[in-house]
This record gives sequence, C-alpha cells and structure tokens, in this order.
Amino acid sequence: MVKKSLNKSKAFTLIELTVVLLIIGLMTVTTAPLTIKGIARFNLVSSSNLLAADIRELQQLAICDCSSQYLICFFTDHYQMTKSAYPSPKRLGTRSLPAGIRVEHTNFPGDVLRFSAKGTPSPQGGTVTLYDPVTGKRKYVIIASITGRVRVSDQKP
Repeated sequence: MVKKSLNKSKAFTLIELTVVLLIIGLMTVTTAPLTIKGIARFNLVSSSNLLAADIRELQQLAICDCSSQYLICFFTDHYQMTKSAYPSPKRLGTRSLPAGIRVEHTNFPGDVLRFSAKGTPSPQGGTVTLYDPVTGKRKYVIIASITGRVRVSDQKP
C-alpha cells in the first residue's frame, strides 16, 4: 500500500488575506485626514516663509540699486515681483501659491508693496495674510514700517 504524503500548503488562506486587507484599509481610512491636514499645514508654513524670503530679496535689490522701483503685486493665488523701470516694467518673477493657500488680505494700497531706495516699505509697513481653508489657520507676514524688518507670525499684529 502506498501512502500519500500530504504536504502542508505554504499559502495564505482566504480568511487571512481578508483580515490583512481589512486592517490595511482601516489604517488608510484613519490616517488619510491626518496626512491631508499635515500637508496643508506644511504648505502654509513653507508659503509664508518663501514670501518672507522673496520680500527680503526685493529689499536687498532696492538697496543695491538705490532704487525705489521694486514692488510686489499680490493676487489671490499668486504674487508678482516687478521692477517698474522705464520704458516698460521688468517682471522679476511670479510665485504661485500651493493649491488651497490664498492671500486673504493685505493692508498695502492697491495690494502692492513698494520699496524705497533704503529697502523700507513705502509709504508704510503692513501685513500679508495667508489663509489655508483645510486647516483654518492663517500666517501673517509682517513688514515693519521704519526698519523694513520682515517676520512671519501666527498671531495677528
């Protein structure tokens, strides 16, 4: 009589696969909102820091050229850096904000930040408010009127 040896199968059963897929699905569903808010928070922080860096760069250009022709125009989803030279303005760059981040408010006349030849905002300092609707948070980029100091804050000035 010949005995058949039964080899144990090294495969997974259907129940085991179902349980593993269910656990992975639950983990994905619970961590997705946290990931989305984390990305939105990162976009807001990086956008405000980048705006502050761009403002500082234009201040330095105004000081180096001893020119009061440098300005930044703010729009809802981007801002544009320009040198208003004669005969036509020279666009230095346009920076688009990440999806969802928007310029909520500026207190500069006509939403245009101008620099004097000394690098200070002309005629006055002010604030640019960036808003993220996903997290509901705001970042304030504040430019001091006398010194031209640029800082980023969570608190309204």
